[in-house]
Amino acid sequence: MQSEMMSRASTQKRLGACADHVKGMSRKDKLKWALDLKDVANKDFADCKFEEAARLYNDCLVALDLDGTESENEEVKNKLQLPVSTNLAACLVELGKYEGCIEMCNLALSVDGQAPKALYRRGLCHYRLGNHRLARPDFEAAMKAIAAAREGQDDATCLKDLERRVTHYLLNIRRHSEQEKSNAKRIFERKDNDSRLYDDRPGAREEPEEQRPEVDDSDEAIEAALSRARGDWNWSCCRRSKEKNQ
Repeated sequence: MQSEMMSRASTQKRLGACADHVKGMSRKDKLKWALDLKDVANKDFADCKFEEAARLYNDCLVALDLDGTESENEEVKNKLQLPVSTNLAACLVELGKYEGCIEMCNLALSVDGQAPKALYRRGLCHYRLGNHRLARPDFEAAMKAIAAAREGQDDATCLKDLERRVTHYLLNIRRHSEQEKSNAKRIFERKDNDSRLYDDRPGAREEPEEQRPEVDDSDEAIEAALSRARGDWNWSCCRRSKEKNQ
């Protein structure tokens, strides 16, 4: 608890210093300062320095100025708010801070409701928090957004990798759903069905709590899962690559 409070105090102090730094800047200079800082944060992310990258992305958002004209605000949202909040969400996923990641994805989606990376990362957080009900629509929306972005001829390689990951999680969710249905059906088909329907009576046996298996979402595991789904057993492993930031 004390460590967390010290961390929050340090963050507030840092953000306060950033706010003082950009206070006298023009809108144009604020945006340039934030975008230059974003480039540094992107490099830290590429080097797997997720804590430092997250701090820098947070600093960038201090320069978020939405008090201009409609066109000026749109520029700030698309050049700063959308990419920075999406990239910060990627850091928070790596750090296991799923609730914070969801908040950042919501911030990104407030600018572009069809941002594929934000939809994917929010779905991933819901998935890892064990909430398949919320994860599934995000993954499905991400698939539609990827298809639309592909028509717009955006980064094909990045979109292909994103689609591969989304497909992997959707397969796992559907498999889990089918397993739950199968388990429920077996329960009601047991010969001793009556005794198991009244588990609260004295002497009733307690069923062991089902443990959710951890999902390996490395490139190798994803390729293997998709190859099995396609019926292609001649798949080759590839080394895990970092997700490209905007």
